Amino acid sequence: MGMRTGDGEGGESSFARNSMLADINITPFVDVMLVLLIIFMVTAPFAVSGVDIQLPKSKSKTLSLGQDPVVVSVSSQGDFFLGKKTVKRDELIGKIQTAIAGQELPTVFIRADRDVAYAKVMEAMAAAQTAGAKKIGMMGEGSGSGTKAR
Repeated sequence: MGMRTGDGEGGESSFARNSMLADINITPFVDVMLVLLIIFMVTAPFAVSGVDIQLPKSKSKTLSLGQDPVVVSVSSQGDFFLGKKTVKRDELIGKIQTAIAGQELPTVFIRADRDVAYAKVMEAMAAAQTAGAKKIGMMGEGSGSGTKAR
């Protein structure tokens, strides 16, 4: 943004010729935003769930989880987690209902440690179904090291 003044006769004064133009340079801002975008795109797949679970291996193809998937995790000790938060067994149905509220096609993914008892996985599936989930998916680890949904 600059300012030009005339001397009244259509010519320029010496002040106007020597004044600097002060424009905002947005290039550094755009560079920083692009770097942040790349960082978020790279780290987003790892933010599915923060519960440390050893998933069973599978050779099935990877499916997209969509936006904000509801993930119920079962640890090897049999503890239930909704996202990263520990949930008691008797509160699991209510918490899942709250998490899937407003979804057009309520979907719940279950991540279970490979050493967990089958009965605990069935409890998580039953809780998801009772909470109103229309689709229930199981998550496992693919032949690569990424998490997969099936």
